[in-house]
Amino acid sequence: MGISINGPSGIDTSYIIDSLTDMEYERVRRVEQQKAAYDLKIQAYSKLQSFVSDVSSKAFSLNNKDDFGLFAENSSNEDIVTVTGAAGSTPGSYGVRVFNVAQHEKMVSADGIISSQTEALSSFGIGTGTISIEGTEIDITATDTIQDARRKINNATDADGKELGVSASVIKMSDTNFRLVLSAKDTGSGGIAYKDVSGTALQDLGIIHSADGNKGNTTQVLTSTDDINTIFSGLVAGDTIQYGGVDHNGNEVSNTFIVKASSTVDDLLQQVEETYNGMADATIDATGNLVLTSKVEGSSQMTMTSLNIAGTDYQMNVSVAGDEGAGVLSVGSNAYFSVDSLYMESKSNAAQDFIAGVTLNLNKADAGETVAVEIDRDYEAITKKVKDLIDSFNALHRFSKESTTYGDPEDEDSDGGVLAGDMTVSSIVSRIRKLFQTQFENAPTYKNLTMAGVETDYNTGRFTLDEERFKEALQKSFDEVVDLFVTSGASDNANITLGIYDENVKSGTYTLEEINGNQQVRITGSDGTSYDSDVRTGEIVSFSEGLAAGLKLTFPAGTLAAGETASFTFTRGLSDIIKDEIDGLTDSKEGLISLRQETYRSSINRANDRITKLEARVEKYRERLVREFSYMEQVMAELQSQSTNMLSALG
Repeated sequence: MGISINGPSGIDTSYIIDSLTDMEYERVRRVEQQKAAYDLKIQAYSKLQSFVSDVSSKAFSLNNKDDFGLFAENSSNEDIVTVTGAAGSTPGSYGVRVFNVAQHEKMVSADGIISSQTEALSSFGIGTGTISIEGTEIDITATDTIQDARRKINNATDADGKELGVSASVIKMSDTNFRLVLSAKDTGSGGIAYKDVSGTALQDLGIIHSADGNKGNTTQVLTSTDDINTIFSGLVAGDTIQYGGVDHNGNEVSNTFIVKASSTVDDLLQQVEETYNGMADATIDATGNLVLTSKVEGSSQMTMTSLNIAGTDYQMNVSVAGDEGAGVLSVGSNAYFSVDSLYMESKSNAAQDFIAGVTLNLNKADAGETVAVEIDRDYEAITKKVKDLIDSFNALHRFSKESTTYGDPEDEDSDGGVLAGDMTVSSIVSRIRKLFQTQFENAPTYKNLTMAGVETDYNTGRFTLDEERFKEALQKSFDEVVDLFVTSGASDNANITLGIYDENVKSGTYTLEEINGNQQVRITGSDGTSYDSDVRTGEIVSFSEGLAAGLKLTFPAGTLAAGETASFTFTRGLSDIIKDEIDGLTDSKEGLISLRQETYRSSINRANDRITKLEARVEKYRERLVREFSYMEQVMAELQSQSTNMLSALG
C-alpha cells in the first residue's frame, strides 16, 4: 500500500511490511507461473492441432481419382493449340490442325435509326410488343428507351431462373447515332434464337428480317453442271477424279480419288468433305449433281475451280453465295479441326472429350501447320503431392519430439519442451503413424505404402519417400497405387456400383442378395452377420445398420435372380482413413486435443480462484502488519510522552 509509519521508534516500518508481504506473495507468484505454464500448454496444443490438421489437409488432397489427374502437356505451337489433361486422360502424342476457330454471334441494330439514348424507341418508329430470346419473352413498352431494352435483356432469366445466353450493350456511333448490340455468350453455329412474338420491335431495329427470326444469313453452295452420279457409275477401277479449290477460309485444297472395284460415290463424297477440312457437306442432289455446301454461314471463299473425272473436265459453279444478314455483326460458327487426320467439329474452342479426358484449346486457325501436342502423366507432380503428405507427418513428429522432451538436469541451459512428459501427444502421433502403415489385403500387388516406396527411419521415427521407387510404381501400376489413397467400391456384378458412404462404413467384402420382392437387399459381412437394407428408393439402396451402415449403392431392382448373390468389396483409402481419424482427434467437443485444452483451461480457472484467495489473504496479512506496527508506534509515543512528563516533574 506504500504506507509509511515512521514514528518514535525510528524504524522503517513501511520497508518491513513490504518485505514481509512480498514473502507471502511468493505463493501467488508460484500459482501465476503455473497458470502461465497451462496457457503455454494450451498454445502448444493449438500448434499440435495445426500440424495434425495439415496432415489431414494433405491427405484430403489425394482423396479423389481426379486429384491424381496431373499431366505434363506440350505443344509445338501454343499460338495455335494447347492441350490440357484431366482425370481419365489418355497419355499420347497427336497431330492437330485447326481450320476454323469457333466464334460468338453478334447482332446489331440498323445504323442511323436511333438518335437518342433517352427518348422512347417508339418515337423512332420502333414497334412495341413482346420479343423472344431463346424462348424467354420480354416486353418492350411504348416508353422504353434503347437503354431500357438493354437492361431488360440483361436482367431477363429463363424458366429455371438462369440468365439468358446473350448480353446486350449500346454503342455510340456519334452524338445522334446509337446502336444496340446483342452478343451470344457462347460460341457456336446457330447463335441465339430471336423472334417477334407480338409487334415488330426486333424487325424494326433491323436485327431480324421476319417475325420467326430469320437473320438473313446464307451459306455458300457449289453445284456441278453435270450428272456426276451417272458419270461416277461408269468409271472402272484405276480411273481417277482430281479436284481442287479453296475452303471456306480461302485455304487451298486439292486431292485425287482413285476408283477401286469396291468404291461408291459415298466414298468420293467423304473424301471431298475431308479435303475441304471438314467445313463442307458433299451430297448428290435429285438430278445427280455434286453439291458442296459450306457448314459455316456468311461470306465464304469456298470454290472448286477444277474437277477432272477420268480425263474430262467438269464445272462447279456457285449456286448460292454465302452472305451475312443486315443485322449480323459476326456470324456464330463452330470450330473445325483434325486430330491425326480425323476431322472434327466443336461448338467451343475448348474442345473436350474428342480425346478421352483431354481438352484441346484451339487458339488460332492455321490450316497449313500440323501442331504436335503431347500429354503424359506428370509423375513428378503426383509424387510431390504424396511427399507433401509425408513431410506433413514428419513436421508433426518433429513438433511432438521438441515439445515433449525433458531438459537435461545436468545442464542449466537445457530447457525441456512445453509439453515435456505429455503422453497424449505421443499417443496422437502414434495413432496417426499407424494409419500410414495400413494394410490393404485385397490389393493385388501394392498392399501398403512401404511397398510403394514409403520407408520408416527407425532412428528418428520419421517417414521417407523413395521418389524414384514411387514413380516406378506409378508407371507400372498407376490405378493400384491410386487405390491405396482413394476409397473404392466394386462388385462382380456390373449393375451394382458404389454411391455415397460415410465414416461408419467398414472396409470388407460383402455378399448381396435381393429380398422382399426386390424391395430390399440383404448384406452379409465376412463375419457371417447379415443386415437388411432400407426399402429401395428407385435404384438407390441404403444401409442403416451393421458394418455397412451409411453405405448407399446404385442397385437396380431385379439385378439378381432369386437365390443369386453378388459380392461387393468396399475399400476405404488411406486419405479417408487419415481424415476420419483426424476429424475425431480435432473435434471441437469430443476430440482428444480439445479435451486436453479444456483440462488446462479448467486448471487455469482453478489457478485464478487460488490467486484471488491468496491475494485476499496477503492483503489481510498486510493490514494486520500495518495495525500492529501502528499500535507499536502509538505505545512508544505514549511511553515517550510519559517519560518526558516524569523527567519534567523531577526537575
